[in-house]
Amino acid sequence: MMKIFLTLSLLLTSFALHAQGTLNASNNFIPAGSTTKAFVLGGDCLPLSKAVGRVDILDARDGSFLSPAGPAGIALTLDGLFFINGLSVPGVATGGSAQVVVRVWDSSTGPDYASALARGQTLVTISNLGGGSVPAASFAANSDFVGVGLV
Repeated sequence: MMKIFLTLSLLLTSFALHAQGTLNASNNFIPAGSTTKAFVLGGDCLPLSKAVGRVDILDARDGSFLSPAGPAGIALTLDGLFFINGLSVPGVATGGSAQVVVRVWDSSTGPDYASALARGQTLVTISNLGGGSVPAASFAANSDFVGVGLV
């Protein structure tokens, strides 16, 4: 009986260590209490142009990139809007919560966040991460994301 309990405990621990909760990062929604979408705003307080806007998503725990393309970031899909789906947060199980950093920049001022002169970031808490048969969490339904602007 003890061997079975020990084996199950080790198995569950192994699953927890390798768990990856999932999320979809999109800002194409209107946050509660707002009248506008959760845009990426340029220095002029207008949605940042898709021609120069870049975004990446990092794990707040260690700064590792969750979004594809690493430091090059992902281009905005539309002015002020991004859609980065299918992100996994290593070590956070389905149903868990995580903090991510959303970083944005104007690529005409630098090719990546570190070198850009016009950039901004915000810390986002996202809950009820998906995984397996559980749908991915979304910024619209499961986070405190309200938008981000360049400084």
